[in-house]
Amino acid sequence: MKILIIPSWYPTPNKPLDGSFFREQAEFLHKEGVAEIKVLYGDEQSTPFFKLILIYALSFFKRKLSIHQNLVVQSPMAFGFIIPKNRRLPEKYKVKLARKLYINAYRTFVEENWNPDLIHAQSGMDAGIYTHDIYKSAGIPFVIIEHQVFVFHYYSRFRAKLVVQAFEAAKKTAAVSFDERRQVLMNQTECNPEVIWNFVNEMRYQIQLEKRNKEFTIITILNSLPIKGAETFIEAILKLSKITKDFKFIMVGKGADEKSKDASSNLFVKKSKELAVYEYGSFIPFLKREKISDILNKAHVFVSPTIQEPHGIAVREAMMCGLPIISTANGGVEDSISVDTGLIVPVKSPQALANAIFQVKTNYASYDPNIIRNTAVDQCGRETFLKSMSDFYLK
Repeated sequence: MKILIIPSWYPTPNKPLDGSFFREQAEFLHKEGVAEIKVLYGDEQSTPFFKLILIYALSFFKRKLSIHQNLVVQSPMAFGFIIPKNRRLPEKYKVKLARKLYINAYRTFVEENWNPDLIHAQSGMDAGIYTHDIYKSAGIPFVIIEHQVFVFHYYSRFRAKLVVQAFEAAKKTAAVSFDERRQVLMNQTECNPEVIWNFVNEMRYQIQLEKRNKEFTIITILNSLPIKGAETFIEAILKLSKITKDFKFIMVGKGADEKSKDASSNLFVKKSKELAVYEYGSFIPFLKREKISDILNKAHVFVSPTIQEPHGIAVREAMMCGLPIISTANGGVEDSISVDTGLIVPVKSPQALANAIFQVKTNYASYDPNIIRNTAVDQCGRETFLKSMSDFYLK
């Protein structure tokens, strides 16, 4: 079986981390022989307005578009092309141009490679729109797995309508959590998504209790976007410091750069200093994938303070290292939390978060790292993901 994947975002030489989990999933399925998989991705890049207008006009005369492997990170084999963007171009025409370029790029892909048996849109926003267009043009069936918060307040009505139409035309649909599935259905889409949790390769994460810090350590991995709840986390640390002084915390991600003057890059540091909890913290702005397990194993508990989480890959990585989880009721993480694996608290409640951390600290010995790890592996590990995707593609 030949499957073409069209992702909504994907690693490029300039943005090697964007959509890295999309690439890893595709690589895993290809290497495991589920199908012969290739990738086609259009990368939006800022373009002078008049040059964009020329490209727009030419797109209606040209039936093919050059695609190149050097524009996207490889393994599996991937082909990229540029989608020009300029804020002066009205939304309707931006979408129209991107759709046209995808059709032309697809024609080139088929001529240089093969006709796919199936197209997989990784997220309906916006890959679902493009796969739907290819389906209407070439008759190739397609499937969608939604990975993104399924709300349309960032989208025009025009674009949102196209996303819904894609879901309704897809051969199969899925979402990466039960909450994500509910969001899709709340938008009155005529489909019935399955739940397929994101792939997390358990081979990269191990329980290494000997690496745990002597002092009780709390860790979170997030970015500085408001939806991720970094300020709630730091406010909870302040509340916790009034209950006990016997702890440390680690914050990993954009927002932890102590040298940066950019507000989004130093948010964690600045807020910690404002609330006088900086002395408890360690800040790591970036971690290579192969170092994540080492850092997680220094901690005793992982905290997810987000307002909404489609899935929560970092949470499952922490669970595979045997860490109990404290999470807000953010949707995607809740699929993995039970009395054996952690606690759920209300969104945006620093006091509840602090109380939960102290509860886990007090009862830490009651959590079995192997039970926590096995829960995540059973949901998101290699064997489960392989079977889920084989059934999704082939049945």
